[in-house]
Amino acid sequence: MSEKIKSRRREQVIKLREAGLTYAEIGRKLSLTRERIRQIISGQSTAKKKPARHNPDALLSTAETAEVLNVHVNTVRRWSNKKILVTHRIGPRRDRRFRQQDIDDFLLGNSASAT
Repeated sequence: MSEKIKSRRREQVIKLREAGLTYAEIGRKLSLTRERIRQIISGQSTAKKKPARHNPDALLSTAETAEVLNVHVNTVRRWSNKKILVTHRIGPRRDRRFRQQDIDDFLLGNSASAT
């Protein structure tokens, strides 16, 4: 959605709010949820958070790693099980985490199985 449309929608929502309508009434009028109306008024974005690419020691979750590699989460798990990707297990549940540096090395062809 372009910035022009976003600002127009925000102005529209604020005018309706100033007119005394509740979040629910505005939501019904604009086919949005009350929560989204509240977010628009407060200026919150709904953009997805991207993993930090600048910190080589950052630990990424399986989902974040899958997003960086542009593969399915199950593929990341399978590569982890086969030791294609270097995996760090953390916490009592032994959750998988992947270092950003290890992902970068994998993308450059310097995977764990190659060394």
